[in-house]
Amino acid sequence: MPTYLGGWGAMAAATLALPAFRAAPVTAKYRVDQTLTQEVDGSAEGQGKQTLRFTTSTFVTVTLNDSAGGRTMRVVIDSLKGDSAAPIPPAVMDSARGGEFRAFVSKTGKPSPLTPTGTSPAASQVQGLLTDFYPWARAGLKVGDAWTDTTVSTTGAGSDTVTVRRITSYKAAATESRGKVRAVRITTEHSTNVAGVQPTPQGPARIEGTGGGTGAYYVSPDGRFLEGEWQQQSAVKLSGTFAKQPVPVTVTQTTKVTAAR
Repeated sequence: MPTYLGGWGAMAAATLALPAFRAAPVTAKYRVDQTLTQEVDGSAEGQGKQTLRFTTSTFVTVTLNDSAGGRTMRVVIDSLKGDSAAPIPPAVMDSARGGEFRAFVSKTGKPSPLTPTGTSPAASQVQGLLTDFYPWARAGLKVGDAWTDTTVSTTGAGSDTVTVRRITSYKAAATESRGKVRAVRITTEHSTNVAGVQPTPQGPARIEGTGGGTGAYYVSPDGRFLEGEWQQQSAVKLSGTFAKQPVPVTVTQTTKVTAAR
């Protein structure tokens, strides 16, 4: 019976987006701390419940550059570590260092999906850990502003592909001090639908389910993302030749992003 769903759980948080446009390149460093708990209920197959809980910490450098029609985004993994329970082998995490991801942001602030450049084969294996780390941020946000966004994100390819459709509501809830910066706090609520297939030692697993979550993050007056934290839970079912009935799986995840020193 499958015991780990891969990186799709890391997709189900805030929508990837970028700060307001500036004439010069902008570089920032972030620390991304994530905790994921997964419970697989194999009671129907006489196997009871299996629980997996692990944490990861990723340091990244983000660079934004003006380009025709918008801005390019470059994300480089400076380091990546997991605890002893992490299903991603330490060798893969070490190999992911220096891995690059790219996205393109239109003038409206809507980015294309974050994708690995191919400079590090291991980068694609940890892609799900970074999909949700950078939320919607723009200059000039005022308390009371609200908007909704719909995204469709797909990770993997072929027999290892998972698609998450997410609807997120945003609201500029308050103005607060973050260090020496007076920032706007943005609150979020989202719902998701998950569908796809992933290989397991017991054969291909079809994944279907729903989820939702909340979060909050801070944006400076000039549109810089400062920090944020999100929580989400998903309830999915796995089906395949490994089980006579679909296997219920619950995934709970938290993501915390802070400025790296």
